[in-house]
Amino acid sequence: MNLLHHDPPWKTYLWLGAIGALIYLLLQIMPATSDSFFTGNTITVMEKDEAQEIAADFVRERFGAEPTSTHAIHQSDRLLSGYLAKTESMATYEQRYDARFPVDTYQVEVRTPRINSAGGESLYYVYLHMETGEVVSWNRLGNPLPSEQPLIDYEPAVEAAKTVAAARGFRTEELTALPGIADTGTVVLRVVGSTLDEAELQLHIRSARAEDGTIRTVAYKPEFDVPQPYRDYVKQQDQLGAALSLGGYFGLTAVLFILSIIYAAVYRRHTSFLRGIALTVIFFALYVANNYNMADGLRAGIGETPDADSFVSIGLIINVFIVVAMAASVYFALVAGDGLWRSAGRRLWPRFGESGYGEHVWRSMKLSYLLAFAMLGIQTLILLLLQEGIGAWATSDVTQSPYNFGAPWLFPVLAWCAAISEEAVYRLFGIGLLRKWFKNLFVASLIPTIIWALGHVTYPIYPATTRLIELTIVGLLFSFIFLRFGFITAVFTHAIVNTVMMAAMLILLGTPINVLAGILYLLLPVPIAWLLREWSRRRAGREPLGRPAPPEPAGPL
Repeated sequence: MNLLHHDPPWKTYLWLGAIGALIYLLLQIMPATSDSFFTGNTITVMEKDEAQEIAADFVRERFGAEPTSTHAIHQSDRLLSGYLAKTESMATYEQRYDARFPVDTYQVEVRTPRINSAGGESLYYVYLHMETGEVVSWNRLGNPLPSEQPLIDYEPAVEAAKTVAAARGFRTEELTALPGIADTGTVVLRVVGSTLDEAELQLHIRSARAEDGTIRTVAYKPEFDVPQPYRDYVKQQDQLGAALSLGGYFGLTAVLFILSIIYAAVYRRHTSFLRGIALTVIFFALYVANNYNMADGLRAGIGETPDADSFVSIGLIINVFIVVAMAASVYFALVAGDGLWRSAGRRLWPRFGESGYGEHVWRSMKLSYLLAFAMLGIQTLILLLLQEGIGAWATSDVTQSPYNFGAPWLFPVLAWCAAISEEAVYRLFGIGLLRKWFKNLFVASLIPTIIWALGHVTYPIYPATTRLIELTIVGLLFSFIFLRFGFITAVFTHAIVNTVMMAAMLILLGTPINVLAGILYLLLPVPIAWLLREWSRRRAGREPLGRPAPPEPAGPL
């Protein structure tokens, strides 16, 4: 019985895991928590319900309209966040400007009946400081009310804008109106002296005249205008990332999907079409649940639009079809990958019920914790070297914000979705297929690893090739783990790596349920492995505790 198991040098991996955990703690966790830990200044973000009440009261008082619905989400100035990270100016910005012009806000959508109108709604977007609840900007979307006349003449519009700015605490002498006016009547005022590096504060203000002659400010939006070369660079990098992702990841992954169907049929006598059904169902269910959990993130990515509800609903429906295709890809990768390796005499994915299966799962779980912490340390060092070497930096991503999750405690299930799918498609099947084609384990590992890494180049990290470099190295380490210790160890390790990062996010949110959930997710591999071991023992009528014989070495990468 050639059941996979290499008994590792436990002491060596224990040291590697401890060193990796220390690096991750010192370079990732401590910098994120140092302010609250050393100064006692904890960040308290208000609840969404409270933000919605404040926004509703603001609309009542300023516009005299009664809200019919409110919806709060986390929004962020992605361009400014990235610029501050690139110029290492975030701390300075927070000290000087964040209280009045925060990078991150609650965007509250407020709907009201249209005043003096036969029907329809008015739509307001009110932006609040997430900690203080102060209204920092607002915008009424759509056409003017029937009782209003937009100020589109330059001089009156500029005068009205400066009056609003003065009421918001700006001195008239520090305001300079930029030439021209938008079709909507929006005036842009430059605030002299309010700069950070090459970014300057501008006020975008739109006003309208009511029937009684009073001036009503329907839009007030301060923003730091980042330099045009930075905008152009980010746009170019986004386009590069999209091209690499579309052609390199989606295109080649689709090719792997088609090949997995073919090879599942060709090697069916070495495996079973019953293999992988349970993992596929788990992947599909968790992924769909997580997509719905992240609906507000999708909404935040859309921005201000009256059709946000429709776009989100359509997006979620489309995502279900995408997940169906992904689940099919996972299933055939599991079947075909198992068949390819077993046809070569390698059992890199032991079957439930095979002798030694339960103990293999249990040892894989224990080893995976050590490997995962070692990899977290390595990944941290890689990112640090890329930051210093090519000037890599990250920006905000509201689609992944914990404040945009319906249930933040559900988010770490995505760690298992990624572990199951990516280890199945790019390791179990990808390496197995290319090993057969090229007869070289390093080449067979490198090609699917690059495809996998290309799937991450659209993440909010610049340059776009940063994650390609990082994850090519990380992917080769996963390939080594897979070839040395098998598919189960690779899945456990991958899941634990992702879980640690996601659980840390939950714990940093600070609420009891999220802290408890984060701790439980960190421990989850233990009961999973224990249950599989006990189930395997009972099915086998008490599995022997001895170690199964090791297989033939996989060979060097």
